[in-house]
This record gives sequence, structure tokens and C-alpha cells, in this order.
Amino acid sequence: MDGFVSALNALDADRINACFTDDVTVFVPTVQAERISGKAAVARIFRDYVAATKKAVAHTNIVPEDMRVEVSGDIGVVTFSVGSPASVARRTFVFRREGTSWRISHFHASNLRAPAR
Repeated sequence: MDGFVSALNALDADRINACFTDDVTVFVPTVQAERISGKAAVARIFRDYVAATKKAVAHTNIVPEDMRVEVSGDIGVVTFSVGSPASVARRTFVFRREGTSWRISHFHASNLRAPAR
């Protein structure tokens, strides 16, 4: 998880995409409502994100909060949130061990607007 977040903050699309299994699936409702399948399709999402973000900043500072890690055999699940005054970004990652490496096989993103005060 640390490698993915580090690559994401560095806006390094190649390092980000190296974190995924070939058969990765993702739910990113800000991109499309349906599940996205396959490393090539997911790579496009993150390449577009990196290109757009680099127009505004050289790097980001995403800091996972309230991270929880569960591991069972060759599967690991990581959940956390990233907060801002306007919303909370909730994330769930499923990792699968491939040899000696852990790769992301599923990623689910959801955002929740902060309640009005």
C-alpha cells in the first residue's frame, strides 16, 4: 500500500501501474459508473489522472487515515479514508500475492460529501 500511495503522490504513472495485477478491476465512480477491468484500462485512468494533476501541481500529499489491514493467506484487504473539509474519500484495496510481490487486484473508491453544518 505504501508503494502505491508513494507512486500516486509522486504522480508517477509507471510506478502506479506496476502495483496492479493484469486482471485488476476497479470501481471509480468519478470516472464511470461501471466496473473497469484489466490493467490496460486501469492504466489509462491513472495516466489521465497524472496528466491532469501535473498541470496544477508537481506532486500530491495523499495521507491515508484510519488504515486497516487484514491478511489471510495470499489475499490482503486495506481500507482507509482521506478527508478534506468538503468530503471524505473512502478507499478499499484488495491485494493478491504473486510470488514474492503483493499487487492490487481490486480497488474501490467512493466519496462522501461532508454533512452541512
